[in-house]
Amino acid sequence: LILWILGMMVQGRLLEWELDRLRLFSNTLQAIAAGYLIACVLLLSSSLRTQIAATVALLLSYCLLLEFMPIPGRGAGHLEPTNNLALYVDELVLGRFRDGTTYTWVLSSLGFGATVMMGALAGHVLRARHTQLRKFQILAAAGVVCLAAGWAWGLWHPIIKHIWTSSMNLWACGWSLLLLAGFYYVIDMRGYRKWAFPLIVIGMNAIAAYVATHLFDFQDLGDVFVGALKERWGRLGIFLSAFGGLLLPWLLLLYMYRKKTFVRL
Repeated sequence: LILWILGMMVQGRLLEWELDRLRLFSNTLQAIAAGYLIACVLLLSSSLRTQIAATVALLLSYCLLLEFMPIPGRGAGHLEPTNNLALYVDELVLGRFRDGTTYTWVLSSLGFGATVMMGALAGHVLRARHTQLRKFQILAAAGVVCLAAGWAWGLWHPIIKHIWTSSMNLWACGWSLLLLAGFYYVIDMRGYRKWAFPLIVIGMNAIAAYVATHLFDFQDLGDVFVGALKERWGRLGIFLSAFGGLLLPWLLLLYMYRKKTFVRL
């Protein structure tokens, strides 16, 4: 619920306090919230085997709905940006509170649930009583399998981010697992930790960082110090402006980190 409200603040125009401009479901935080709801039910009420089966079922059911459930007056199997079942469901359910983009949300929540579940399954691996090498091998192998499966599935059911197709889900999961395996190897197995400190500062307050950078224009604030260099230094000035927009929120997060202030949901 909190993630949902934060998502409405970030992109749903909640803070404009105008009902006609409100966008009910329009943000990544809300997609995570929907996925969390599905994943929490599975994690709290089922065995590991059931969780795996349910994740596969979520991927298959979403794919089959997109491919074979007909849209009234238009038929089935449409995956165009403005003509697909997920968009039709959004228009039907959200009505005037839809965000007006080609991203889809309501029906796509099946895919969001599968995404969170695949992260939870990776968590099971990390929490298991395996050796570090075994954990690394499982994560890396799973990443390769998901990439291959996503690519192969995409030959029939295309990889499309805006509607988060099941093939896209696997493709994204594959890269995420390989990155997780790589970081696990470098940081946990090899012990190279210091280089990751700037990322840790962000990661410990990831939700706060995401929301703050959407609600406040840190690049404009940074331009108070380096904005005059944009025109004088060309591309380097543009880089400094962008870097300032990153550095300011990072310094705020560093202060929170030093004070042990962590915003968690």
